[in-house]
Amino acid sequence: MVNTTCTSDLRPDLREKVLVGAAVERKLDDLCRRSLEGLVASLVYFFPYLAGWEAVRYLLLADADLLAAAHLIVADRGMKAGFSLTSHASAPAFEAALALAAQIARHPQPERLVRAWMSLSSRLNQVLALLREVQHPSPRESAERLRQLLGDDPGVPPCLAIPWALAACRPLRIEGIADMPYQHTRSLRMVLLDTIHGFYLQALARLPSGELRSRLHRSLLRAGYCYGPMDPASNIILDTIWYEANFPAEITPVLDVMGPKSLTRLVSRSFYGLVSFLQTRYHNLSEHQAVQCLVSTCGQLRAADPNFCAPGDEKAQQHIWCSDSPIILCGPLTKAEQQTPSAGIQEAYEAAATAAWHPNPEQQATFLTSWEGDHYSMGTISLEEVRYLCSVLSPNQPPIPERICSSSYPVRAGKMRSQAQQRRISRMVEAALNKHLLRDGKPEFDLHIICCLNENVFGPEYCKEPEDALSFAPYKYQYSHVNFFVTRKDSLFSDSCPILFFAEFDNEEDDGAPLLCCQVDEPTLKG
Repeated sequence: MVNTTCTSDLRPDLREKVLVGAAVERKLDDLCRRSLEGLVASLVYFFPYLAGWEAVRYLLLADADLLAAAHLIVADRGMKAGFSLTSHASAPAFEAALALAAQIARHPQPERLVRAWMSLSSRLNQVLALLREVQHPSPRESAERLRQLLGDDPGVPPCLAIPWALAACRPLRIEGIADMPYQHTRSLRMVLLDTIHGFYLQALARLPSGELRSRLHRSLLRAGYCYGPMDPASNIILDTIWYEANFPAEITPVLDVMGPKSLTRLVSRSFYGLVSFLQTRYHNLSEHQAVQCLVSTCGQLRAADPNFCAPGDEKAQQHIWCSDSPIILCGPLTKAEQQTPSAGIQEAYEAAATAAWHPNPEQQATFLTSWEGDHYSMGTISLEEVRYLCSVLSPNQPPIPERICSSSYPVRAGKMRSQAQQRRISRMVEAALNKHLLRDGKPEFDLHIICCLNENVFGPEYCKEPEDALSFAPYKYQYSHVNFFVTRKDSLFSDSCPILFFAEFDNEEDDGAPLLCCQVDEPTLKG
C-alpha cells in the first residue's frame, strides 16, 4: 500500500480507475514474482555469500517480511552481538540493497521509492496511523495525506533502529518449514572464514609494531592460530609469543608487509583446526553442524564446546547467542550438549594442530591444555609485556635458534620477488601516509603493519614483453588494493588502538599517490 501511494502522482479522482486496472489477476501474478525477486536480491546483496535459495527459505520463515528475514540471517550467522543496522557500514549498504530490490522488481521510480522508505523509518507512528485510516470505508482523504507525508522531506535523518526493533518482535512461520532438509555449509564456512580474518586483524592491531615487524611475524605465520582456551584474538597472540619463546629463529628480517597469501593461509588453517577440535570431541557432529556451532558462537571454543569448561565456570558456559535466538537455530549446540565427549581436551587440541599444519602439534596441545593464565581476553600488548610473556613461556633451558639452511635457486628467486614486492608496496603506502600531515608538515601517522594485499585488480592485461625481470607472469593487472594499520603520532592518541586504512594504487605508478585512501570502520578491532 505504501509502495503504491508514495510513487503515485495521479489525481484522486483517477486513482480508483488505475487500481481497478491493476487488479487483473495476471498482473498480480507478475507483481508477486517481481516482488519476490526484489526481496531475494536485497538479501543476497546485503549479506555476503548468501545464496538465492537460502534467501527464499528465510523469507518463508519470516512470512515475506524483509527485516524479519534479515533478523533470522543475523541470528543464524552469529552476528547478533556486533551487528547494528544503523552503523556507518550497514545503513548505506541497506539503502543500496533497497535500491537494487526496486530495480530488480522493475519499479517505475526506484529512487523515489527508496527515498520514501528511508524517510518513513523516522516517522513510523504517523505512517501507521494513516495506514489504519486508509483501510476505512472512505480512504481517499487519508490516502492523499499519506502520499503527501511520504513525499515531504522529514527534516531529520533516517532512523533504521525503530523498524529493525519492530521486526524482531514479529512471529515466524516455523511449522513445516523448519523440518525441511537444509544445509548451507558453504555460506556458513565463508562467514566463519570472514570472522576468523577479523580475529587476525584484532591480533595484529594489539601486538606492538616493532616486535611484530621484526620477529613476531614469523611466529605468527607459522603457529599463530585462533583455537585455544581464551578468546580467538588472544589465542593468536598467546600462540605467537609461545612459539617465539620456544622455537626462535637465528635471524629474522624486518618486514612491513604480511604476504598477500599468508593471512589467507592462516585463516584457512585456523578454520580447519576449529572444526577438527569439535569433531574430535564429538564424533557424531557433521562438518555442517560443527561449522554451525562455531558460527553461532563467533568461533569461541569455550562456548561451542559445552563440556570445555569446569562445572563451576558459569561465565564461560553462557551461550548468549542461543538464549535469544529462534529455537530452529540452536540445533547444533543442543546436539553437542546432549553428547558425551569422545576425546579429551588435549587430544582435540592435537587434532586441531595437526589439521592446521602446526609445526609442533604435540607441544602446542600440551601447552594449551596446561595454560593456567587468564582465560578470557588479552588487550593491547606492550613491548614489555611481550618480553615478560616470552620469559614466562620459555623453557628452563634456552632454546636453540633454528638455523636457516642455504636455499636452492627457485627459493632464492622467490625470496627476491617477495622482497621486491614488499619494497614496492611499502613505497606506495608511505606515499599514502604522506597525504595526511600534521601542522608542522610531518606525517600524521606511523605505519603499524601492512596486513592485506591484492595486486590483481582489474585485469589481466597480457604483455608481450615482461617489464619486471623477476616476474614470470605474462600479464599484469591495473590496480592494487592494500589494507594497513597506522598509529597517530600525536601524543594525545599515543595509547589508542591502531587505525585500519584502505588504499587503491595504480600498478603503473610505483611511487605515485593513491587513487583512493580512507579509514575503514572496523568495530571488531576495539578490544
